[in-house]
Amino acid sequence: MVIRRGADPIAFVLLLIAGFSSHSEAAEIKVGVGKSGQATVWITGEIIPGDADKFSQSVRQANDSGKFVANVRLDSPGGNLLEGVKIADAIRYGKTSTNVGKTAVCASACFLMFAAGSTKNASYGAQIGVHGASGENGEETASSGAATVSMAKIAKELGVPPAIIGRMVVTSPQDMVWLSPQELQSMGVTMMGRPSQSDPPVASLQQTPTKEPLPLLPPTTSATASQTYKPNAAPTWAEVVNRAMERSSSQNNGKPLFSRSCQPELKVCNIGVSYLDSQGKIAFVKTVEDMTGKVIVREACTLNDFNDVRTCINWDNGTSHRDMKDSNGVWSKVADE
Repeated sequence: MVIRRGADPIAFVLLLIAGFSSHSEAAEIKVGVGKSGQATVWITGEIIPGDADKFSQSVRQANDSGKFVANVRLDSPGGNLLEGVKIADAIRYGKTSTNVGKTAVCASACFLMFAAGSTKNASYGAQIGVHGASGENGEETASSGAATVSMAKIAKELGVPPAIIGRMVVTSPQDMVWLSPQELQSMGVTMMGRPSQSDPPVASLQQTPTKEPLPLLPPTTSATASQTYKPNAAPTWAEVVNRAMERSSSQNNGKPLFSRSCQPELKVCNIGVSYLDSQGKIAFVKTVEDMTGKVIVREACTLNDFNDVRTCINWDNGTSHRDMKDSNGVWSKVADE
């Protein structure tokens, strides 16, 4: 990588997310030179304001000494979204490879940095995760919802598949979806080493319990779902989405049925993933966002045998309702249960 002087980062997101900050210690950013004479930059720890400048300075110092930065190694839980976008922009335009090692974590804003690599490498023991953006104090706000939408746009620009972007936008910032090796390979990641026979550790992020268990998705024993499923516990939203995405993928040649539609008259957009449940009925999980991208409803639903009546459970408060579809295909609520 040769640093671009005066280069513009991904412009459409910078102003929007400029207020997202972190109060942790800065990430450690250092440069090493391998036997090939090419340099590697290590980014370790949480990303905070100023880290993008530190990264640029490290690359510039390597360039000034005649070294080309060919690789960036990442081990970060994320942090400041603006800084992460700036670093991702520099990685992308520098045509630099990214790497997440066997015991490393790369989540949230770090995921965008990883996705920006010209080539992407990850060890089988690595943990690479996505979720929505949060405000300064970790809360979900209208601004954080809008930032999540912008993260999704950036991820799309970086070539991240729609299925992974879908997981990002429907997952609360208090939750985390850890990507499977198959999902990483779908975005062009080269997996290094050998697959582990044991499950990777579950993220130590705080999980928000549901008020009522969601019976729509039975437990599964596959490697993907086992990353988040905890027996005898009410599932988190991330677990519900994880299991729905996995089931949908298994039923559709590895590609989950992800959809997004907007209702201008209601000023909302619906994002969901559908699958067939254990009884062969169509089911889906969805979020409803307002015009700012703020999530206002999260639901898990099933349809009847004729696909004209659906029963939905609100994940946040445990209430349920029943809707009916008319001859024009328009759904209307007919009962609260």
